[in-house]
Amino acid sequence: MSLKLKNVPVSPGVYLMKDAKHKVIYVGKAKNLKNRVRSYFQKGTGDRLYTEYLIKHVVDIDFVLTETEKEALILENNFIKQFKPKFNINLRDDKNFLCIKLETNKDFPYPKVVRHKEDDGAMYFGPYASARAVRETLRYINDTIPVRKCRDNAFKSRTKPCLYYQIHKCLGPCCGLIDRAGYKTLIDQVILLLKGKQEDLISILRKQMYEESKQLRYEKAAKLRDQIQSIEQTVEKQRINSLTFIDRDVFGYYLTDNDVYIEVMFIRSGNMEDIASYRLSINHTTIEEVFRSFLNQFYSQTRFIPSEVIIPVNSPDAVLLEEWLTERKGKKVSVFCPKRGDKSRLIEMAQKNAMNAYKVSQTQDDNYSRTLQALKDVIGLRNLPERIECFDISNIFGKQAVGSMVTFKCGMPDKSKYKRFRIKTVDQIDDYAMMHEVLLRRYKRAVEEGDLPDLVMVDGGKGQLGVALRVFEELAINDTDLLALSKDRGKSGIPKGEQGEQVHAPHIPHPILLPSSSPVLLFLAKIRDEAHRFAIAYHRKIRDKEYYKSPLDEIPGIGIIRKKALIKRFGSIEGIRNATINQLTEIGKLPAKLANEVYNHFHSAAKT
Repeated sequence: MSLKLKNVPVSPGVYLMKDAKHKVIYVGKAKNLKNRVRSYFQKGTGDRLYTEYLIKHVVDIDFVLTETEKEALILENNFIKQFKPKFNINLRDDKNFLCIKLETNKDFPYPKVVRHKEDDGAMYFGPYASARAVRETLRYINDTIPVRKCRDNAFKSRTKPCLYYQIHKCLGPCCGLIDRAGYKTLIDQVILLLKGKQEDLISILRKQMYEESKQLRYEKAAKLRDQIQSIEQTVEKQRINSLTFIDRDVFGYYLTDNDVYIEVMFIRSGNMEDIASYRLSINHTTIEEVFRSFLNQFYSQTRFIPSEVIIPVNSPDAVLLEEWLTERKGKKVSVFCPKRGDKSRLIEMAQKNAMNAYKVSQTQDDNYSRTLQALKDVIGLRNLPERIECFDISNIFGKQAVGSMVTFKCGMPDKSKYKRFRIKTVDQIDDYAMMHEVLLRRYKRAVEEGDLPDLVMVDGGKGQLGVALRVFEELAINDTDLLALSKDRGKSGIPKGEQGEQVHAPHIPHPILLPSSSPVLLFLAKIRDEAHRFAIAYHRKIRDKEYYKSPLDEIPGIGIIRKKALIKRFGSIEGIRNATINQLTEIGKLPAKLANEVYNHFHSAAKT
């Protein structure tokens, strides 16, 4: 490595520090790689608390050169996502954020929730920070503006107005009770709301109300008055002490010995729209370094970029971040750390929210710690069950059988560790054999990787527990606890009033009965129900895929585009079956050879 340090290039780029196993443990970027990397190995010049601790683990360094520091910033984010280094702040926020889509290129659009933006001519608003923010926005729109709520399939087939029409929440475009021009007026109102221009909408509605009143249409005028009052009440609730209508993201933090709690307030046009919380391990680093890495990763996601980013500490990358966000937004974006005035009071508000997030988290952690200890004591487990894996099986008479595994870590679901299994060796009704396959596949690999949990839990009674024990014996697993949770069906001889959930543990002949209000039982039931939900969701996906499977899927060379072209031309599978080779060849997207294969596929199948 000393030779590499002597030949570090004087260039912008990214450096990847690796341990003895050649695993990336830290990713950093620099405007001058030579100066930055050498600073780690010079005594007394480390400006970060974790430098000395980090260098003890580094045995090799790789470099990736870039043209500019901005490119290095983007590449650093990509490498952190790819390698998940131990010593980096890793913002696990990779989900696609929700947007509201409005298909203004169609006649009677309605606001719908989507996860992906497409280049399809529609208008997109967001992304929103949480599903709650989206639900509240849609509820606000649907309560204020009578646009349609039904999906496209229901809209096309409906012959009578639905209940929303009866309660004046929809004007019945499905049945021709409002024309396109009238409905477009409603959509224009929705757009103003989604853009945060409530005052403009109120002004338009107020003019309409006066006009209706002049024409002596007092009932319509009264409806417009009520609509105006509803919007004004919402604006009043959302308005915070801001003298401008600038879009802002305001950050605050609360620091503990091991973690930092970061709170983000999303302010749009002066309205507090949403708030998000993040808990990160500080890994011996400073709060300035935490924010540098956090902000770079936070805005590398597909999210709305505001005009101002207000942070509580000075970030080394503030100027670089400004340039990058300005380039992405196409407008000026300011990143600054205010010391006084209205903006500093917004920081104080975010700091208080971060402290509150810490207190709530501590309460939850304490509750889960007590529950885990109680679970260990009540069941007689050997280990404190900090990591629990739970399994469930879902099938219909042995068909489309799947298994699921959910993971709970320190009392909370760890969805990054969830697994799904398609049953491969069992094609009949045998839940025990299916559970045996799933457990064997999971723990054969877990033993090889040294990745065993503290507790394994299966949904079922003594039979499923016996299956798990057999798998553990086959794989020589001795240090992991086992239990099963089942519902009492009245076969155990327990008085009817006392029947409920039963906990089965190895080498205990009778089930352990816990009070229905027991935190331990409620916790176990929560885990079991999550495994059941996850299994059902996967089974439904497999079942739907089989249900919608077409005979055209069996023909090599027939993809989605050609399948659509065939269905559009002949109307149905039966129409394709009855088509001649000449008719099939007339389809532009179908070569003559493929047309012959389609014809032969259906007619050879018919003969068979």
